[in-house]
Amino acid sequence: MTLAVLEPLLALDLAAWHGLPDVAVAEFDAALGPPENAEDAHLGWYPARRLTYRLARPSGGLQCYSRDDRAVLVETLVAPPPAVLAQLGPPSGVKPHEILVEDAYVHEWVYAPRGLVLSVAEPFGAPEDRRVVRCRGVRPLAGADDFGPEFYMAFEDRTSWA
Repeated sequence: MTLAVLEPLLALDLAAWHGLPDVAVAEFDAALGPPENAEDAHLGWYPARRLTYRLARPSGGLQCYSRDDRAVLVETLVAPPPAVLAQLGPPSGVKPHEILVEDAYVHEWVYAPRGLVLSVAEPFGAPEDRRVVRCRGVRPLAGADDFGPEFYMAFEDRTSWA
């Protein structure tokens, strides 16, 4: 992997992003330098390792989620502006929220062939004032349903109502 593969995400040029290739974490370190932080985390339903790379780029850098020393998902540290939604057009599918933000419902907009998932906050009573609160890149997917348990856990699935 070269830095060129990550460039669209680092520059928040999401229209030019075409998915995360199969890449070893060691290649991230070679391209971006050593991570600022490394910790155990959960991604979807399963454990993962989260590495944080801070960079002086529009994205602020990336968090790389890995399993078995392979990158499975990257997330920008800074969310893109809402104008990106018009540039990308309609998503392949929309999933229920995985995260909470104050005063809004957050849908997961999946752009499957692009390997892109945006968490889009739609303020209560003003859905036209959408904003992107999270930007994640994965391998290109066949459809929105392929953004499943290895990457995603709906908020309702992690909440106990008992």
